[in-house]
Amino acid sequence: MSKKRISYIYEWRYTVYSIVKGLIVTFVNLFRKKVTLQYPEVKWDLPEGYRGMPTLPVDETKGADRCIACQACVRACPTQLITVDSHMGEDKKRVIDSFTMNIGLCMFCGMCEEVCPVDAIRMSDHYELASFTRDELLCDRAKLNQMGGVWPPAPERAAEPAESGTD
Repeated sequence: MSKKRISYIYEWRYTVYSIVKGLIVTFVNLFRKKVTLQYPEVKWDLPEGYRGMPTLPVDETKGADRCIACQACVRACPTQLITVDSHMGEDKKRVIDSFTMNIGLCMFCGMCEEVCPVDAIRMSDHYELASFTRDELLCDRAKLNQMGGVWPPAPERAAEPAESGTD
């Protein structure tokens, strides 16, 4: 037999072997439990610590978000998507004129959340960020407040027991 004919025989055997092996894998997986979610109707169960879109939740005690316009988040953001415009108020505190984020540039690293001294920025669980235009990905302060929701109320402190008067 020639080498060419032997080569064809080996290739034919390998082809049949590959097809049979693939069909075995298919039939084994055919009877396993399905793991596909019907996405729009069934949402994912997100793990603890999931970093979605950065938001500005509203503090119930103040009635507004906690941002003090220190611009630490602006300096820490690697993609420079946050812009904060502010001025000094009459009481020598910064007053925020505008707070915007371009979520289309965000890489969800969480650096802005880590450096915020008053915990004004929180990474939410929003992951549906599809839009038709890039302008829809520009979020102003009102939209970030709406997506952030409300900060949980401060835990109530238990009443301290009265000291016994055994002195």
